[in-house]
Amino acid sequence: MLTPQQLKHYETFGFVILRDFFSSKEMETISDEFERGLDAAYSHETFDGTKRQWTPLLGPETPLYARLPEDPRFCDVAGQLCGEDCFLVVCDGNRYVGDSGWHPDHDVDPTKDCWGVKFAFYLDPVGADTGALRVIPGSHRNPYHNEVKATLAETRPAISEVPSYVCESEPGDVVAFDMRCWHASCGGAEGRRMSTAVFYHNPETPVEKEATRKRGQSNAGSTTTYRRPNDPIYDPNWLLNPDGSERRTKWINKLREFGFV
Repeated sequence: MLTPQQLKHYETFGFVILRDFFSSKEMETISDEFERGLDAAYSHETFDGTKRQWTPLLGPETPLYARLPEDPRFCDVAGQLCGEDCFLVVCDGNRYVGDSGWHPDHDVDPTKDCWGVKFAFYLDPVGADTGALRVIPGSHRNPYHNEVKATLAETRPAISEVPSYVCESEPGDVVAFDMRCWHASCGGAEGRRMSTAVFYHNPETPVEKEATRKRGQSNAGSTTTYRRPNDPIYDPNWLLNPDGSERRTKWINKLREFGFV
């Protein structure tokens, strides 16, 4: 669980860095499962450094990843940040290519989008010039969010010219950030490895529910976007919930209700 100081930092600035979140032994397993999962998903496409690769890692062949969302270190903190009835959207692996320009993952307008927290963890050391996540503190709220949007569109600065916080990290660290924050990265190696676990706020009003359904419809095409149109986003075994997890059952029901599955 986050301390009161960490929680206040997140609420104010839109992110918090959790140092030494994973043990070295856990990182060994995470690295092994990451490579196995990405290689299996892209058995048809050798990574050559020109196209980003992305895949969910919720299947039985990546058992640690499949369990991570229900680890209290993730789900309990997500509950603090998004509400106790928040739900998992994905736990994934990425091989990134090139810089990631300034962008938010979600709009702050509740009529347009839902909101949530993303836990991001790199499998290799990253710094300012090697692909570390950069966050513009406080940009998860208006009017600042839209002011940043307008300024970036008008001035088109280089990524490194924008005042921001560089979340330098070592393997084992996790960065939790509000997905409405403006964020970017630059200078990273081709194929830099990053995983995320994403949780969404459970919508309460009709407006929030409709925005979440729009996001669910959009997310449903993710495997097609990443050149695997016949792959499901959610592994059938994970959806079967063989261990009878009550928490997972609630998540799956939400994913179905809002069109993610």
